[in-house]
Amino acid sequence: MANNLTALARDLFSAAQEVSQEPVGVINAVNMSFDNKGVAKGDKVKVPVAPSASVGDFTPAMTTTAGTDATAQAVEVEITANKCVSWNLTGEQMRSLENSESDKEWARQMVAQGMRALRNQAEADAAAAVKSGASRAYGTAATTPFASDLSALTNIRKILSDNGAPMADLNLIVDTAAGLNLRNLSIYQQAAMAGSDAERRTGNFLRQFGFAINESAGIAAHTKGTGSSYVTDGATAKGITDVVLKTGSGTVLAGDIVTFGSDTNKYVVNTGVTAAGTIKLGRPGARAAIADGATLTIGNTYTPNLAFERSAVVGVMRPPIMPPNANMKLLNISDEKGLTYLLTEIAGDGMVTWRLQLAWGFKVVQPEHVAILLG
Repeated sequence: MANNLTALARDLFSAAQEVSQEPVGVINAVNMSFDNKGVAKGDKVKVPVAPSASVGDFTPAMTTTAGTDATAQAVEVEITANKCVSWNLTGEQMRSLENSESDKEWARQMVAQGMRALRNQAEADAAAAVKSGASRAYGTAATTPFASDLSALTNIRKILSDNGAPMADLNLIVDTAAGLNLRNLSIYQQAAMAGSDAERRTGNFLRQFGFAINESAGIAAHTKGTGSSYVTDGATAKGITDVVLKTGSGTVLAGDIVTFGSDTNKYVVNTGVTAAGTIKLGRPGARAAIADGATLTIGNTYTPNLAFERSAVVGVMRPPIMPPNANMKLLNISDEKGLTYLLTEIAGDGMVTWRLQLAWGFKVVQPEHVAILLG
């Protein structure tokens, strides 16, 4: 087994097909078509973002004038993780497995569990990146949505629509608690109301109000920052994303949901602070002017269900790049979700180590097309 990695390819593909699978709705919903083949861990790739346009009057004339200047913006996407799982066998252990004809089954199970662990970690990182890059939020913290109707879905759609999302490929990724509430609604359970019994029969959600709905096991509760008594330093205009805070103490974290003074809009902090300073809100920023000295209120700890346009989030996932090494045998293997892992066999002194690796990075490139449904 240690001398011929390619001979295991069929068994390893079988592992990809049979591995236990927690739902990975976020990975399936983000834009994965980004060309990242030449990107190394730590490298940053710039994704251009056009600025908003301003409208002016047109006056006919016999001479032309220059168009309005526009300053291009860019969002950097970085491969931030190069993760692995590994295992080993001594020569005696390998011979014992071969004698019992369980060597290939052992390899299959180890690879299967390795894929599962790496995929789940990537899903958790993807969910965290989408949460911290959102624009605004709707709902009540610590209260699972969809307890009685679908109004939370229409309200989160309104946020995206108001922000100018193209509404072409909307996705709502929920945790399993919100998924349970959805399946318990009569509109899903009663074929006469749902239009068919397809959802009840399959357990899969059909599109609702334009959203493709899926679940994720990687969505984790966001614990609010410790900040208190912060107020704004200077008045800010509508559309501002950078808000300066003075006085106060404690942390304001990326992903915190904040309000200012009497403004009821729930803004998502993209960049936080540990002391008085400047926080950054997700574009398009403040929905109304914020007065000088307005009180910052941090919302409670919550579970982030994620609503976004696919094009708003970029995902970079690929097997790591390894230099040639005479003691290593390399094999790329993909699972049924299209993720490709690097399996490495490393010969040692009296034993062999196997390592399964995956590199990834996720970034919200258009915060205005991402919103959080609080749970």
